[in-house]
Amino acid sequence: MFVNRLSDSMADLIHLKSVEILCEVGFCVPEPAALARLESAGFLVDRETHMVRVRPELVETALASLPRDVRLYDRAGESPVPFEQGPRFMGAGTPLNVFDLHTGVRRPATRHDVRDLVTLQDALPQVDIVRPTVTASDQGDCSDLVEIAELLRCTRKPMVHRVLSPERVEPAMEMLAAVAGGEEALRAHPSFATVYCPISPGYFTPENVRCMLGWAGCGVPITLLSMAMGGASAPATLLGELVVINTDILAWVIALQILHPGTPLLYGSVSAVLDMRTGLLPLGAPERGMVNGGAAAMARTYGMLSMCGGLSSDAKQLDAQAGYEKSITALPLLLEGANIIYGVGATDAGSTISYVQMVLDDELIAGLRRMIQGIQWHDLDEEVALIKANTPRGNFLKARHTRLTFREHWLPKILNRDTYETWQAKGETIESVCRLKARDTLAQHQPPRLGAEVEAELERILRRFLGPEFHFEP
Repeated sequence: MFVNRLSDSMADLIHLKSVEILCEVGFCVPEPAALARLESAGFLVDRETHMVRVRPELVETALASLPRDVRLYDRAGESPVPFEQGPRFMGAGTPLNVFDLHTGVRRPATRHDVRDLVTLQDALPQVDIVRPTVTASDQGDCSDLVEIAELLRCTRKPMVHRVLSPERVEPAMEMLAAVAGGEEALRAHPSFATVYCPISPGYFTPENVRCMLGWAGCGVPITLLSMAMGGASAPATLLGELVVINTDILAWVIALQILHPGTPLLYGSVSAVLDMRTGLLPLGAPERGMVNGGAAAMARTYGMLSMCGGLSSDAKQLDAQAGYEKSITALPLLLEGANIIYGVGATDAGSTISYVQMVLDDELIAGLRRMIQGIQWHDLDEEVALIKANTPRGNFLKARHTRLTFREHWLPKILNRDTYETWQAKGETIESVCRLKARDTLAQHQPPRLGAEVEAELERILRRFLGPEFHFEP
């Protein structure tokens, strides 16, 4: 039987089994200071194995303190993301490679790509939340700080990123607070959420543990983003994989709420299933959307916002495979009501970002949004009168009603609806149209700039880590 959504009974079962695992086996916290804090807070800690078990009463306490009204604002701290109006879409991130906008050749991504891809996301109307999408491979170990700085400079939209070293949480917070007008302003109207991924099952690296605790102390929203692999780091069945996803996330929902009550958290999953023929992780598989749709359903049972991987593809170019896979991995997330769909611009199983794919994804999202509006209920008296007047064999083309209502139909800006002859005469491909649009957008779009004093403060902070020669390009 085909089931569109995870049933309540399935969600209840997954929660119960997750709690069972956390109480009987626990999760690994390979960080001595964090272990000591958890033990003092009432967790059962084995110092030798670094395993932490949860008492049932801690689950209830943690879920009771979990905020249900997490908001994410624009850079100015003014307009919150309207999650109640349907799914929001976010740029993918953050591989080391990019398909060059001009040559199409796959190459290492640079700081210039970070800036351009952030600018492009800022301009694209269907992208709601911005990520750097690529790693600035030319910036060394502190590239994450540079990427956050370029986010702050090049988009007015809400932002998501992370630092990979706990020592860089403080300077990242300094930059975010400088733009927000102070740390308290950032706490009250967060424009930035961070994201950390467990190693399934049941493990976060020591660095990630320290980073999460650092951000939690600052009140920054944290996304717990599972990357479980069905058949490898989780059972091969989708329901079994969901138990791993939920257990990993619930472990740190409990830990963070006990140590830092009220920390804003998001429930995330970019999980998939292993291709047993190749040993590779196919992100365009239908199971990718299905299991992450299940994760969105679990988030809903806890009253949490969800961030789930979709719009995914294993294709290496803008082709039929990309279109097919992007659609089938997004649809389950729409059905399950995911709050944030993660994947704009992603190609090549998430290992490469494409400028042209990002532009086409924006078009795809517009079509998906029209589709999920559904057929709107309204009084049919006017239509019935019009049908009666035009029966039999009437024509509605010249009717005033048609002129007033046809604009609700979606009209693509990139996809081609010309006749064959017109299409042939133009000599355009979707890829060429997308490439031209990306170039034109980058040439014309100017995100609202930060003030000179704020930019100078960001440079000052970065120079502590990158050297006195660091500067922003105009």
